[in-house]
Amino acid sequence: MNVKITSDSTCDLSQELIEKYSIAITPLSVTLGEATGRDGLDIKPEDIYAYVDETKSLPKTSAVNVEEYRRVFEFWKKRGYAIVHFCISSEFSSTYQNACTASKDMKDVFIIDSRNLSTGQGLLVLRGAELAQEGRDAEAI
Repeated sequence: MNVKITSDSTCDLSQELIEKYSIAITPLSVTLGEATGRDGLDIKPEDIYAYVDETKSLPKTSAVNVEEYRRVFEFWKKRGYAIVHFCISSEFSSTYQNACTASKDMKDVFIIDSRNLSTGQGLLVLRGAELAQEGRDAEAI
């Protein structure tokens, strides 16, 4: 069975790495004042930096919800993939719990609590992608 590596957007990988390893990204929601959008799609890092510089406030984020995770996992499962999904640390967000809830009745979906965010999480995602390319199965990854 093919393995699909997925992650929430807090892994902060470049578009180049996402494409190179064919990683599927599920974006968190980011709120900058009155504007809310999908991390990395509607709201880019430069938008966040500008907002912080201008307002001296940090943006707010919202976890990926259970239903969105269910849709993402079902999308890849229907295409014949086992899934290894990496989440931002469960200490920082409910994203991990939501992914676990969404996948609880699905076979061959493995949810990883990265216990990190940003670069720490991104390195784990990349290692998972390398192992998938080497032909390791999802459970081994």
